[in-house]
Amino acid sequence: METLNELKQIMENMTIYMSINGYTKRSFAKATGISQNTFTAMTAGKIKNEKKAVRYIEQATERLNLEQDYFKKSREEIMRAPINYQDEEKLHTGNEKFNALSLLLKIGEIHYKWE
Repeated sequence: METLNELKQIMENMTIYMSINGYTKRSFAKATGISQNTFTAMTAGKIKNEKKAVRYIEQATERLNLEQDYFKKSREEIMRAPINYQDEEKLHTGNEKFNALSLLLKIGEIHYKWE
């Protein structure tokens, strides 16, 4: 069973994965079978039932075809992983595309420390 700190890190990794791979909250919810409200509650730390949280995490990794402990990796490993664009409907609007590209540029700045 994961501790609350481990669950918090897993949720941060899920959020990073979602953003890097071009998912919106809506498309990530659809891809994982976790409702958007539930995912938002999880990332905000509002789900206190650890068993439910673990079940949702297992469901997400299974639906995304990831290894079972994928989201337990370090933040750096998640950010270095190849981008996985399986679904062309991940980005729904021009504004969301812009936000995703902006995020990727910010991540690039963090990784490569452009000066």
